[in-house]
Amino acid sequence: MRPIYLFICLLILITGCSQRKDFKPAHISGSITFNHFLKSPLESTTRTSAILKNGEVFSASGQTLLKLKKHARFINETHTYYIIANDCQSVEIINKNTQESKKFTLSTCIIAGNIKNNFLAFVLRDNTYGVLDINTGESKMTEHGAQVIAVDSLIAQPLFLDTTVVFPTLDGQISLVSLQTFKVERVIIVNSEQFFSNIIYLDKINDTLIAATTKKVLTLTNGHQYEYTANIRDIKANKDSIYILTLDGKIAQLDLTMRTLNEIELPYALFSGIIIVDDKLFTMERLGYLIVLDLQSFQYDVYTLRSILGKIINHKIVFYDDHRVYYDKYYLDFSKDWQK
Repeated sequence: MRPIYLFICLLILITGCSQRKDFKPAHISGSITFNHFLKSPLESTTRTSAILKNGEVFSASGQTLLKLKKHARFINETHTYYIIANDCQSVEIINKNTQESKKFTLSTCIIAGNIKNNFLAFVLRDNTYGVLDINTGESKMTEHGAQVIAVDSLIAQPLFLDTTVVFPTLDGQISLVSLQTFKVERVIIVNSEQFFSNIIYLDKINDTLIAATTKKVLTLTNGHQYEYTANIRDIKANKDSIYILTLDGKIAQLDLTMRTLNEIELPYALFSGIIIVDDKLFTMERLGYLIVLDLQSFQYDVYTLRSILGKIINHKIVFYDDHRVYYDKYYLDFSKDWQK
């Protein structure tokens, strides 16, 4: 059976058939207006990108120069390349500096990819992963993972280390492959549940490797392995800490050994992503609230979010990049003027 790509139905996962209770802040610090316009509303989003209805693409670093054709998908961006899926039989890479484009044939749809030097590391929707040489088109290695039924929409990208590439699989594992021998050196199981167990986050801080599914966070540091279990909505590493949003309204700060340093709980809050700027964590709540958490004191403020027309924000597509949150056809930039 082909994997089903869909957003997690959080309402069903948390409450089953019962009605979900709403977050009701005890105090509201004010109202914030989405004070910037997009040229077109958001049409679709992934972990790494947002595509507007006019085809323009925003990545984690902000607006790109790309304008995609209908049905094309933006996979990832590196320092030098854009990685694009135009169909389910090929992947296209575009050099940002020269605009040179190359296409490579694949067995099915690419859903994650990364490039280092002349190597393209990819993950396909049937849980196949491998490495291509973008200079010659040669396949350096291919491995087939276990069959999966459904995955979370937050799909991590392959991560290049010095002489290794780490693949985030769709069945809850990370696979470490040598870039010298192209052999699998190690496979680590993060989570093995049948549904929605794909790796949603993969990163490295100093010598610590971080991987997460929607149920578990795992770190590997100095030869030791540490774990943290929760119903995870999103995760982000910053400096020497890991910040986690849970489905039951908690925001937790962990160290790299998964020890909880700080934690707050906003009952029934359902968050949607994380931005960290100037020692503040920003996240939107589903009913149109902005949560601003001071990472020094771990005290938070709640603001009502409104569009430029004064309407309260809720129930539209949302995308987070490194400094901004995008909603429908508006955005807020937390690196400068978000409180105006």
